[in-house]
Amino acid sequence: MEKKSQCIHAEHPGFSGLAELSSKANLNGISKSLTSLAEDAHCQACKIPGRNLWLCLHSKCYRILCGETHKDHSSDHFQDYNNHCLHLNLNTFRIWCYKCEGEMFPLNNDPVINQNLLTLFSKENVQSDHLPRVKCETRGIVGLQNLGNTCYLNAALQALSNVPPMTQYFLECMPITDRDKEIKRTSLAKAYRNLIQNVWSEHPPSTIAPTSVLYAVKLVFQMFRGFQQHDSQEFLRCFMDQLHEELKEPFLDAREREELSENNQSDEDSEQSESESYLTCDSGVSDDEGSSQSGPNATYRSGRRKRTRSSSDSEFSDALDRSPSPRNTSVEASNSSSVKFRSIVSDVFDGQILSSVECLTCNLISNRMETFQDLSLPIPSRDQLYVIHQSVPQTWSQSEDESVKQGWMSWMWNYVWGWFWGPNGHLYDCLSAFFSADELKGDNMYSCEKCKKLRNGVKFSTIEVLPEVLTIHLKRFRHEPMFSSKISSHISFPIRGLDMKPWLTRDCSSKITIYDLIAVIVHHGTAGGGHYTCYALNEPSSQWMEFDDSSARPVSVETVANCQAYVLFYRKRRTNEMDDFRRHIANLTHQELDAQSNGGLLQFYISCKWFCKFKTFAEPGMIHNQDFLCPHGGVQPLKIERLEEVCLPVSAVVWEALHTRFGGGPACNRLFRCPMCHQKQEVMDKRRREELDTFLDLQRDFQNEKSSVPIYAIAMNWFRKWENFVKNRNSPLPGPVENLPITILRNGNRVLRPSSDFAQLSAALWHLFHSHYGGGPEVIIRS
Repeated sequence: MEKKSQCIHAEHPGFSGLAELSSKANLNGISKSLTSLAEDAHCQACKIPGRNLWLCLHSKCYRILCGETHKDHSSDHFQDYNNHCLHLNLNTFRIWCYKCEGEMFPLNNDPVINQNLLTLFSKENVQSDHLPRVKCETRGIVGLQNLGNTCYLNAALQALSNVPPMTQYFLECMPITDRDKEIKRTSLAKAYRNLIQNVWSEHPPSTIAPTSVLYAVKLVFQMFRGFQQHDSQEFLRCFMDQLHEELKEPFLDAREREELSENNQSDEDSEQSESESYLTCDSGVSDDEGSSQSGPNATYRSGRRKRTRSSSDSEFSDALDRSPSPRNTSVEASNSSSVKFRSIVSDVFDGQILSSVECLTCNLISNRMETFQDLSLPIPSRDQLYVIHQSVPQTWSQSEDESVKQGWMSWMWNYVWGWFWGPNGHLYDCLSAFFSADELKGDNMYSCEKCKKLRNGVKFSTIEVLPEVLTIHLKRFRHEPMFSSKISSHISFPIRGLDMKPWLTRDCSSKITIYDLIAVIVHHGTAGGGHYTCYALNEPSSQWMEFDDSSARPVSVETVANCQAYVLFYRKRRTNEMDDFRRHIANLTHQELDAQSNGGLLQFYISCKWFCKFKTFAEPGMIHNQDFLCPHGGVQPLKIERLEEVCLPVSAVVWEALHTRFGGGPACNRLFRCPMCHQKQEVMDKRRREELDTFLDLQRDFQNEKSSVPIYAIAMNWFRKWENFVKNRNSPLPGPVENLPITILRNGNRVLRPSSDFAQLSAALWHLFHSHYGGGPEVIIRS
């Protein structure tokens, strides 16, 4: 049952203003006057025009005052006149109650508001005349209720909702009912799936409260508990990291599968190979081929959050680190059968950067491969822009998006704005600043492995693999020890035709380098506080929409182009040739349906997840039937009971056409339970039960122990991995105990780090973990 808004009551101060509006005869005239008022209005206190203007709804007041964009005369007005608590935003028609410190929802209020007044706030009245009408039932156009300073969450969720490759996955490949009850998906993935299912239903509601998503986020990340304001980009990183962690599945490329199959010729070899692969830590790599190398010019694979390096890598790690994403762990693969993990998050958003440092004495170039989820770009200063324009040919000026023509008034406003709040720039300037070479000298010299001393060097980076959806974060906020500030410079960006070719390596595997904008997160206000909104391209209607919490309204492409972008989402451009091939596959499928109904034709099976990528990705990559097949060609034990959810049958003609174009596989025309993997699964299930039962018994003894006993410490980060393993059938072994992060070196001994995240164990519990998994170091809190 949908919750009623309790923001306003019949005796509420300021309700008389609403009643007065509702008693007007010509509601359509009021709507038009409010719309025109929003276009020409200015704050009656400071005389500054702007889009964040509020109308006081108190009877006979109706003052227009600015919000957080400049000052906050709207709040000041309420402080002076406590009964003037209801203010209407002239741009979004949202109503805020200062008395209740919450939003008032006219369409869902208790008590019910006069129907004439509801007409004033209907979507039909707030749309501009020059924009195409968008019906309320259009899929994906749903507002998200603000649950208490959650505009940062709403803006990020609206942007992700309008990323078609990811949304299609949650609509098709993650069904509402989990057939296999043994597979435990934690709450965030389920909550987000349910939200997407509702937003993209045939008849969605006008607004949805993302309560379950917010609850799941707060459950995992303590920083988002409470009702404080948060950074939308920071939330986005945490949200995507957790989704990846919940949805990731191991996979092997073709070479690794072949090697593993050779090692699995006997049951004993198979058992050993499986154990070794599970003991390897999560590398988080989402590429389909290539292996890590060792040596001075080693290329390292990228993983998730915590960075681990070899000894040689640590010497120049500071010079290489540009922190392109939260999942930029560098892990050196110890053997060729290391298990890699992928998810819909890594498939859509992960790219790869080649970071390099060149010694200017011996010319040794040290390389490292990093996985990035987004690019955090600096906003160049006036002097930096001058250097960039002198050194980098501005070829983008001729190929700039022609779909948006900037008027002379906008140009003049941006020019004046640049002098007061910072120089105007272009997204290509930010990219050039990020990928430009930096000198390492003076205090910033790096230790050359070949010279064995500190040397002057040059660090630079290029893109090795482009993601399907490129996320770009503009660093608008500067945080100093004493204060924070915001860079309000206007950064122009192309709506269509962002070309990433200038920053690619020669061996870049991506064929398509052109991107088109699909969503923008915008921050309004200052570093001390503000508001987040989102512009997103609704694919079914091909209409740009502005999502401002509960409000969802169409806007022009010029409005999007002139916004103060904070996070941009670009999607690889789909080619006509690829669209023609999709239609060809659809025609082949229809032609084969009648033939298959007569029986006797060979059927092949293909991964549902890959086929979803084929329909939505510009470059879907090689077929990966490893989503449901084991290394021996059979169906994975945990997926044999839900085959219709993990694979779909296609005709031999369709399979041949797809395999000829994309490669990959392996080919599968028979579905059977793999006896070897089934036996291993039973052994692993037995191990899970025994370890869990032993732990519970020892933990009970530890809790009941009354005398003074030795107490050991164990890192909670590792313990959570072990807990997932014993509770979840599709979680891998946790690997060796990782206690190093909770220790510090003091007088040559490892002691417990203050304020570290650890749990207390008995000696018996510590020996249980150490005997099964090894690792360390041993940390004794009390001997």
